Amino acid sequence: MSLLQRLFSRPDREVAKQTAVTSAASDPAISTVTIRAGGVVQKPIIEARAVQDILRVEETTDAEFYAGDLFRRRFGSDPPDYPKHYVALYRQGRSGYLSVGYIHYTAFEDSYLCGGMVIDDRLYRRIPAPHRRLIRDAGGIAEIMLRETFARLAHSPAIWGHVGDKQAEEVNLRVGFVHTHHPHVMVVWNADLAAEERGTRLERVIALGPF
Repeated sequence: MSLLQRLFSRPDREVAKQTAVTSAASDPAISTVTIRAGGVVQKPIIEARAVQDILRVEETTDAEFYAGDLFRRRFGSDPPDYPKHYVALYRQGRSGYLSVGYIHYTAFEDSYLCGGMVIDDRLYRRIPAPHRRLIRDAGGIAEIMLRETFARLAHSPAIWGHVGDKQAEEVNLRVGFVHTHHPHVMVVWNADLAAEERGTRLERVIALGPF
């Protein structure tokens, strides 16, 4: 059973918006899981030495459950109902987790289109300062999510991005995206393809329009 299933598996989907205590007896290190939608305590409950102690990126099949409201707040529409979905989980205590970020990848041919990233800035501002410092020193939530997901999708020849925001562009460049001749399309090449092949693939992605 995955981390997400252990933490959030409940018959009532509304539990994501309420206080909930979930048994995690299958994991001896976690006896209960508490999810609170109201915010994060200001004083760190756990002493974190590395960002991995407080932030995890996990794949899920149900974006609505973990990030539906966050996605709608940013984009004004429901999250995609097709894979792939990844969420960033902030560890607010020994076994308390909150969704602080989301990103989506759409399969296109043998590669992926990266989009739909959203960070919960309201929640981030309520994270205790020592934890925020760890996250910031690791590049920030967006950069952490991209690096983590890129590693899991490294088998694909390319990962494509459509960027119209300067800040997003700067993050993309830090994690390995490169510019193309299109002003908004960026790419991470995971395969050593010939220039002609890369050009052909690029034109097919450009033809899709924004994604």
